[in-house]
Amino acid sequence: MNDQAFDEAKVMPDAAVLETVRQAIGDYNEARPGLERAMEWRLTVIMGIYAVVAVVVFFMIVSKIGIGEGLGAVIAILFGIGWGLYNFCMKPVRDFQQNLRNRMLPLIFGFVEELRYTKGLIPRFMEKFPKPALLKYGVAEHDDAISGLHDGMHFMLSEAELKTGGKNKTVLFDGVIFHFYLDQPFPGILAAAKRPTGMQKFAQELFGTGNLHIIESGDPEVDATHEFRTDNTTAARPLIEGPLVKALDYLSGVWRDDVVRIALSNRECFLLVPTKKNFFELPDIAHDINFDRHVEPMIRDLVTLLVTARLVSKIAQQPSQAPAGDAGAV
Repeated sequence: MNDQAFDEAKVMPDAAVLETVRQAIGDYNEARPGLERAMEWRLTVIMGIYAVVAVVVFFMIVSKIGIGEGLGAVIAILFGIGWGLYNFCMKPVRDFQQNLRNRMLPLIFGFVEELRYTKGLIPRFMEKFPKPALLKYGVAEHDDAISGLHDGMHFMLSEAELKTGGKNKTVLFDGVIFHFYLDQPFPGILAAAKRPTGMQKFAQELFGTGNLHIIESGDPEVDATHEFRTDNTTAARPLIEGPLVKALDYLSGVWRDDVVRIALSNRECFLLVPTKKNFFELPDIAHDINFDRHVEPMIRDLVTLLVTARLVSKIAQQPSQAPAGDAGAV
């Protein structure tokens, strides 16, 4: 997409900002070897001593109670203590890397106004996530997230993993949820969901889709991967048969890990981009950080998402408007 290269050139940090980022990376790389040695020392001493103590305690308990039902609880407790000690040993390293993120992100994403970075929090927009239309999940786990304002568009990007509930959890989506507000609302809900297969398809056929109607786009390739669901067929049909299909065709070439999902819900848009990479990932403590290899891709990935969001936002900005109510089932 030609607009993307132009937007990248326009929003990439200037030379002064890049120099500041490189200086922060240089400080990190200089301090990294000493931090790595300290971590290895803690792991060797603390975990080594604990391993000996744990083995002694384990055999003392076995000699007293024998091998029975209580032994499983003992093993779980010893493992839990060991895991806690391991996290204690690793905490200085994780804090060091997190502090670097906190310093770098406002600089490298300087083109985003009102930038805010959080980690592990559930975004408020998930309260309005259109589950029936887009994806019915049971458990959501969120990692890094940023929010801000770019070119008049308020947005939030959150790394997320959506799973089924219950004991045997299945990952339904792993990637980035990009939430933003539309300049022109869609009168109802319109979702381009991943076409269901197997048990999901059987459950849908058995229980139906509630007040949502399914529309075919007429494009065999898109209809093979997506199912379009809406509660307003009159407003949805011209979008599905035109700009939405074109957008999905473009997105499939940009994000190749899996099917991209889109939902328009009145003024809100939910863009689910599957990706196997961590958007804010830094190498572990055993390796230096390289700007070109580790930092610049973060900038380009966010720019690509912003360009993608702009493309999706144009879907709802069509001249033909329909009343906010369904015109009948298909």
